[in-house]
Amino acid sequence: MISPRVMRGGQTVGYLVRDLHSGEERPLCSLEPPGIAFRRFYFSPEGIALGNRALQEAAREARVIVVDEVGPLELTGGGFAPGVEAVRGSGAFLILSVRPFLVPEILRWLDLPTDTPTWRLGT
Repeated sequence: MISPRVMRGGQTVGYLVRDLHSGEERPLCSLEPPGIAFRRFYFSPEGIALGNRALQEAAREARVIVVDEVGPLELTGGGFAPGVEAVRGSGAFLILSVRPFLVPEILRWLDLPTDTPTWRLGT
């Protein structure tokens, strides 16, 4: 699953969610309603559901799972939290895109070791 940025006039106005296995794509969030308000975006329930379905399917079938991105919404239990928790318990090799300042919180939430090099910051 990836979340391509939606640009208009050089500005980010939202994100999509795309299931890389099926190719299905839905709006994920937008600066404009409707949707579930979280910080500066309004999140589409349909986009969130697609992402969680993709992650739950990956948890059953995949050996490598990529999630772009795990962020503040998931830390509140919203967004892709159910899907991320499913893949965490799957035994698959996980690649998570996380903002650097959130890495410690994400590691704690997913009960991942913080004292071993299980993650690295991209440059």
